[in-house]
Order: sequence, then C-alpha cells, then structure tokens
Amino acid sequence: MKRDKQGFSFKKLCSNLPNSTYIFAALFLAFVIFIPNFGSATNLSTLIGQAAILMVLSSAMSLAIITGGIDLSVGGLVSLIGIVIAQLIGRGVNEGAAILLGLLTAAAFGFLNGIVVVKLKVAPFIATFGMMGVAQGLANTFSNSRAVYLPSEDITVIPVLQMNLLEWMFPSGNILTINVQVLITVLVLAAVILLFKKTVLGTYLYALGGNREAAKLSNIRTDVWNIGVYVITGLLAGVAALLMLLRLNSAQPTAGDGLEFQAVVAAVLGGNLLAGGKGSIPGAIIGALVVYTVRNGLSLAGVNTNAVMVILGIVLVLGMMMNEFAVKGLRKKGA
Repeated sequence: MKRDKQGFSFKKLCSNLPNSTYIFAALFLAFVIFIPNFGSATNLSTLIGQAAILMVLSSAMSLAIITGGIDLSVGGLVSLIGIVIAQLIGRGVNEGAAILLGLLTAAAFGFLNGIVVVKLKVAPFIATFGMMGVAQGLANTFSNSRAVYLPSEDITVIPVLQMNLLEWMFPSGNILTINVQVLITVLVLAAVILLFKKTVLGTYLYALGGNREAAKLSNIRTDVWNIGVYVITGLLAGVAALLMLLRLNSAQPTAGDGLEFQAVVAAVLGGNLLAGGKGSIPGAIIGALVVYTVRNGLSLAGVNTNAVMVILGIVLVLGMMMNEFAVKGLRKKGA
C-alpha cells in the first residue's frame, strides 16, 4: 500500500512537470554530447548568468499572458531602466536610491501600460508595443545612443551585488561561478511563484484570462487586478535591467533588443496559452533556460546569430502547436 502511494506520487509529479522541462533536459544532454565545451564549467557559468535575466522576464510575460494579455514593453524597459540607474549613479546619487528610483520608474511604466489597456481599451499588443517604442526612444535619448558605464570609484553597493558566491574548480581547470545576481534571480522568482501559488493572485489571474465576465460576477475587481499585473511585469523588467547592468558593468541603450520576443518564446514553451486562462510560471522559467541553451549551444557550434533567431521563431510556433494539442487532449479527457 505504501509503495502504491509512493508510485502514485512519483507519477503525479512527472505528469505535472511542464513540457519545457523535458525539452530542456533533451537539448542540454544533446549539446553536452555533441558540442565541444558546452558542458564546461566556464560555459555553464556564462549560460546561467545570461539565462537569469530572461528567466525574470519570462515570469513577467507569463503573468501577462495568463490574463489574456501580453507585455511587449519589457525589452524596451530593460534598455531604459539600465540607463536610468547608471546615469543616476554616475551623477553621484546614492546607489541604493538610484536602484530604487529605477525600479519605481519601471513600475510606473507598467502602471501606464495597465491604464492604457484597461481604461482606454487599447489592445495589449498595441499598447505595450507602443510603450516599448517610448522606452527604447527614451533610452537612446538619455544616453545619446551610447553605452553608460558605471563609475569605478566611490561605489560600494554595486561591487557587492557583483560578487561571486561560489567558485568551484573543476579538474580541467575550468571554474564554475555562482554570483549574487543569480541569488537575486532565485529570490525574485521564488517570491513571484509564492505570490502566485499561495495567495489569491494566481486564482484571480486565471479567472481574468479564462472568463473575464464571470470573474466580474464573482466580485473580482478585474480592472484593479489587470492594472496590477502590468505594474508587476514592469517591476520585474526593472529587476532584469538591474541584472543586465550588474552583468555588463554598463548600460547599453540596446540592451533589451529582442528580449520581449525571447520572453514570449519562453512563456509559450512553458505551457502558457496566448489566449489566456492557462499557464505556468515555473514552466516559463524553464522555457527561458531552453531559449538560452539553444542560443548558447548553437553559438558554440558556429551558427549565425540571425539563423539562431529564425530557429527561435520556429521553436515559438512549435511551442504554440504543442500547447494546442495539450489543450485538445485535456478536452477529450474531460469529455
């Protein structure tokens, strides 16, 4: 009896894993076997650091998509907020205050997105695409289309956030490093998942995406929650901008180019339906690992960057098809 219970638990665990988990495991194993240096400690350190930024953005995108919306402004916000924080620090503003102001600016952009979508009834795709252009334009304007470097003196907080927490020497001489930025990523993602799973946030967002009219009849303040989601996605884009700034030690006005597309790919691979009402934040996070595994592995194999983007586009289409098949399968079982 005990073994049956354990077997059932294991089966349930496997069945609940998002599809992106299996895709990531298969790709990772294939790249380790067939692509030289992919499995090296140095490359894995690079992969983890790069993927951390997209993991935060994919969780934000997942929240928006679950409600039946989308937030294409996240890439532009990564560019803008990095410039804002770097310039404030360069002008002598306290680092902690500069980071806080940057995050508040990101949340304010998210609030504007929510107002335009909810109150002005502009389609989320159009509203957030327009806001992406605004953010990107401001990033280029504030920086004169040039990189803004962090000062090398009179700063104390930034060096701490760039420290390595772990340096593990491999026999080959390669070093696997885990830094504070990865810790920040883990803490932020854990907070998002806990809020989604352990509060009414998840229930309300699924209700918004599944049947908005029914949600209103259930006394859910749909407008407030919908605007709140865009505030959260903006804030998470600000966190991603901070991670990018810490990683590069500078803010690039084009740092966020294409990240919104990659975040959508990651979210879809994680089981998020673009129609809304169904999705998984952990699945989107693992989807981000899939995206960067593909980018990193193909880059090591010598594949052109443009070709990589074409492949990611194909992955997006395949992910959408896979989600549709999964939904049809669930409907048949329900029938």
